[in-house]
Amino acid sequence: MQANKLISSTIESIHPQENGARALEMMDQFRVHHLAIVKNNYFLAVVSDKEIMNWESPEEYIEEHLNNLASPHVKYNQHLFDIIEVLEKNNLSIVPVLDEENQYKGVITNRKLMYTIAKSATIQSVGGVIVLEMNHHDYSLTEIASIIESNDAKILSSYIISKHNSKDIEVTLKLNKQDITAIIKDFERREYTVSASYKEEEADGDFLERYESLMRFLNP
Repeated sequence: MQANKLISSTIESIHPQENGARALEMMDQFRVHHLAIVKNNYFLAVVSDKEIMNWESPEEYIEEHLNNLASPHVKYNQHLFDIIEVLEKNNLSIVPVLDEENQYKGVITNRKLMYTIAKSATIQSVGGVIVLEMNHHDYSLTEIASIIESNDAKILSSYIISKHNSKDIEVTLKLNKQDITAIIKDFERREYTVSASYKEEEADGDFLERYESLMRFLNP
């Protein structure tokens, strides 16, 4: 999914000639911790509530602080994974979206992003999850897929997390099969480290309850 499909229709930007107090009011109204600063449809930067609280007074104008503010953003045609990366690296509650002429199009909220991920067919599909730990030099999706497919299963999704200050990575695999015991044993026989595994039937009720709670929170 691309960024232009995820833009919020409700969250407004703020003009640099507004003050910090007005920005805090808007953040409270929209339930976010950041706002995009926009002038004449040109994106300038992102301001956060924490930054404003560090000013001498929230009555100071935003334009006085522009030189100290970062301007993280994504382009309208960037993929969901790129958006997640920008949000995570910058610890944002919103990410501004620009078109190919760098004109401001709107923002994507972290709530909208979580809702989209949670509603995806992959997340909702029945199946087990396996988490592998390995050195990044040993990672081969072809080999991992071969092990899984030899057990009559397929990978629905996968993602990799790099460990801080380490060459190790964590590979999370969502499979289309509930009974993953044989697959886990096969990985262990081939000297893979299985750090965690989750079977759908182990916590069906709890998972459903948490999922429904998340949906109510993200889409009130």
